[in-house]
Amino acid sequence: MENFLTAVKTVQKQTAEASEPALTIRSSQKTKESHPEGTQPFGRTTQDAVYSKKAIDPSAPPSIYASPDGALQILRSQPDTEVLLATVRQLGARDGFDGTFDLANPGPLQAQIINTLITSTTPTFWPTLDDGDKALLVACLSNITGINAVVARLRSAANEIEGHKNGDARSLRDMLDVADRLFCGDNFVLALLQHLVPSLVTVGVKLEIARKELIDVVGSGKVIAATAQAEEAIAGHTSNVRKAVSWLSKGSDYNAWLGRNIALLVIEDNDLPAARTVEASGHLLGKALNIGYPGSLIQSLVKTLVRHDVEQGSNTSSITALLKVLPAFTKRRFVEQTLRCLSDLMASDIGPDDRSLTHAKEASDGAAFVQWFAVGDTGIQEITCNVLSDPALSATLSFLARRSCLAALSTTAPDYLQTLLETTMTTFSDPLFIKHAPILQQESVAQTLLLTAGYLHRQTPMAVLMTARSSSHMQGTGNRLDASGQRARWLGMVVATAVSSLVDKEGSRMDFHVDEMRTEEARQYMSLVKVDDAVGTLNDFDAMLKVQDTSVTPRRRPRQTKAKPMPTLDGKPVFGPARPPTIAPAQTEVIGEKVTELLDEVSDDDDDDLKPYAKPDSDPEDSDEDATLVNRNKTRAPVYIRDLMPMLLEDKDHDRFQLAIKHAAGLIRRKANFGAEVKDHAEELLSMLCILQDPFDTDEFDELRLQAMIAVLLSDVETLAPWLSRQAYSGEYSLAQRCIMLTALGLGGRELAGFKNEDELNPAITNTDFPTKRLPSRLHAIYAPAASSVKRLGSATKSLERQLIQPMALQAADQSTAHLNAVKVRTFSSRLSTEQRTKRKPAANQLAKVFAQAFFLPLANRYQQELAAYGSGSVFASAPFLLVTFLKTLALLLHASGPATMGLPQVSAEFWDLLLSLRVQAVSDITVLEAVLFSLLTLLEVNTDKRRVAEEHAKQLMETQQWVELVFERAGGGELNTGGSEEEIKVRTLAAGVLVKTREVVEAYQTQLFGHVIE
Repeated sequence: MENFLTAVKTVQKQTAEASEPALTIRSSQKTKESHPEGTQPFGRTTQDAVYSKKAIDPSAPPSIYASPDGALQILRSQPDTEVLLATVRQLGARDGFDGTFDLANPGPLQAQIINTLITSTTPTFWPTLDDGDKALLVACLSNITGINAVVARLRSAANEIEGHKNGDARSLRDMLDVADRLFCGDNFVLALLQHLVPSLVTVGVKLEIARKELIDVVGSGKVIAATAQAEEAIAGHTSNVRKAVSWLSKGSDYNAWLGRNIALLVIEDNDLPAARTVEASGHLLGKALNIGYPGSLIQSLVKTLVRHDVEQGSNTSSITALLKVLPAFTKRRFVEQTLRCLSDLMASDIGPDDRSLTHAKEASDGAAFVQWFAVGDTGIQEITCNVLSDPALSATLSFLARRSCLAALSTTAPDYLQTLLETTMTTFSDPLFIKHAPILQQESVAQTLLLTAGYLHRQTPMAVLMTARSSSHMQGTGNRLDASGQRARWLGMVVATAVSSLVDKEGSRMDFHVDEMRTEEARQYMSLVKVDDAVGTLNDFDAMLKVQDTSVTPRRRPRQTKAKPMPTLDGKPVFGPARPPTIAPAQTEVIGEKVTELLDEVSDDDDDDLKPYAKPDSDPEDSDEDATLVNRNKTRAPVYIRDLMPMLLEDKDHDRFQLAIKHAAGLIRRKANFGAEVKDHAEELLSMLCILQDPFDTDEFDELRLQAMIAVLLSDVETLAPWLSRQAYSGEYSLAQRCIMLTALGLGGRELAGFKNEDELNPAITNTDFPTKRLPSRLHAIYAPAASSVKRLGSATKSLERQLIQPMALQAADQSTAHLNAVKVRTFSSRLSTEQRTKRKPAANQLAKVFAQAFFLPLANRYQQELAAYGSGSVFASAPFLLVTFLKTLALLLHASGPATMGLPQVSAEFWDLLLSLRVQAVSDITVLEAVLFSLLTLLEVNTDKRRVAEEHAKQLMETQQWVELVFERAGGGELNTGGSEEEIKVRTLAAGVLVKTREVVEAYQTQLFGHVIE
């Protein structure tokens, strides 16, 4: 048996540079045996061997590296770190294996290698590798197969953790780190195409399939979804650990990165003709527009291409090649999103009443940008005209953006101006548009019409004359004058007068001789026909982009400066001693007779005449036994706004942040009317408070932040209220941040109207501690801030509901007890005397003057723009809680402003139309239904002139009454999905209140028409 196995031949190979074998196989047996060729003890093969650390020589690869199959065997055989790095280095090299194998070329062997790297190598070695070694491993995954494998691994690992709750969270975190390193760089997609072309250029079909697969993975939402799912799985599996958020899970950041990659594909097209990068960029752009967040995608794409063209100084536009390969539908979406980005970039709150030179310069720079992507492409020019003529799309653009488009079209495509004028004139004169379109859309159409008429009249006066004499314009003017809305009539008079000033002579020009046409706003509207903006240069637009990038408020905590040494003079501090004073000497000299004081000889009797100092107050910090723990450098409360702002951003020092947030509101109110310190930093301070986080779990943090925001808002309401309204719809704010903005607007406006005491006396909404009423801890941490930020707004809403419902309830009680006249009279008399005793002189209502322009119109107009731009994708449409907060804010502000509100008919008409447009959404969500009914009740309460309501809003009144009757019946029958009897009772009560108010309006109007005959 000993000679059963006989060695036939033993072969030993050595390299020329090393005397030791490149690979040494260590047997698991103690005795060294020889085996026949092709056999191994216990069925072991070469790939199951363990390789020693000294087997690697990077300069001279071993013979087993000569084939990719051998490298795969090494990866599967549990190699040590040095062997792994040598294998990975050769797999990632372009000339590895004599240039016969490339991981970038999709194939079965490549898939096996990458699968081994993902499932075995990465979980084992990733935590122990340094950044350089990790880069080698990531280089092997930088291909289509590697991207698919990483995404699939993220999803499968997250499903394991979510399904069994026993997955490996650490391995999933490592894979997230791999993904972060893999999808990086603005040339990511370009590099993948560059790796594909050399190996697949001869196989056209295979190259096209690989390109489509790359676009499908990178251009879809697969990476975002997989990363977000992995982060949620880790957060749910690991408790008491702050959730780490990767940029890959943020749609806006990912789309911005994708836009820069698409731009680089367009720029580098000439250097890589075989890859057809422009075609790939077109397909990738069309795919990426469906992910969501198109604004960040287009913005990063356009900025990169604009800056490239400016740096190159070329006369041709780099975006022209991209637009040529886009399909018609994708091209239209590109133009719409590009114009919206231009609108966001320019001052969106600047209207036709501001024609300063600064804004004229912005319009000129914007015209250069529009001409940059529209020149030479008739399809783009036609789409731009269609966007301007569409009322819904045009309303989503700012006035300066539309002004820039018309300036560019007047130079690039003047033939489209006549078509645009006729289209806008027809839309503006349409009776259905006058009756049903929001005022925001009517204003935007009027502005576009006047600007177009001015440019066309300077080029072809006869075209404007023919349009002015057409039947559509004449009938449209009549339709406008017959409109029930005051604003619609005013717009008709403005447009008719402005057009008449262009085509009619001095003596025969139209003049309505009304006071509304002599206002400053009317003069500014009519001057739009004289606007003639020149087209600037692309360099100027790029300079505006750079200014916009540098003007963003920094959100990071400013760097703390080191404390300067105290100035000294002759070795002594200038501002007083740094140490406690020393004990006075026992003997002192004075002018006159010398007095000597001997402390040791002072008798106890003399001490009776001395008055001892008062005992100092005890300091809790000084009572610490360890003197090193006593903090002598106590932080003082801020006394300047410039000191408050860095203290609010403090995330290291607990005391500094606590003092800042607690003294912020008081300091701002003291400084509001003292100099210009608050006004100079108002927008920066308010934006800081909107995104302020609480790193120290401060008590009543949301309340303190809300008070500070209200204080800043009230320092300059006419400027800051529209600015804060715009911020509530723009940017990437969370639900809680948007809610606190709306809450600050609502409570700040009520304080301006004199309701400060009422809001402070309202009890706060306490959070229940019942486990069945709370969300899971992970979700509670997300949605609790949004609920806590509006608790004061909810308190004010409940108080107002009681105030509106209680009189109707008392009236109903009085009618039900009509036979008890004595009790009824006595109850009324006692109630009247009580009201007279408690009645106070009302404060001046400052909100009524500015409510329409500063609060309502900015909020309502931006809401309509948001829905027109994003539809169901808007956060206000997808988050009912935010929509409810928005409606309650408007209702509270309208009630606080009261019947004396300037422009109340216009406000009532727009608010009523907005509420009626939410009927379908209100029926599907009980919270929205409650907010709509509460807003309708408030609207009817504020409009005390019932005859005007019945005459001007007859259609809205009847629609409201019919719909609320249906809601009242269904709520009583239990057909609504209300989720509980309490909500059903509340909805039924509000519906009854609305019905009572609508019937009061109808009855009062009937009484005025027919007198007491119908009674």
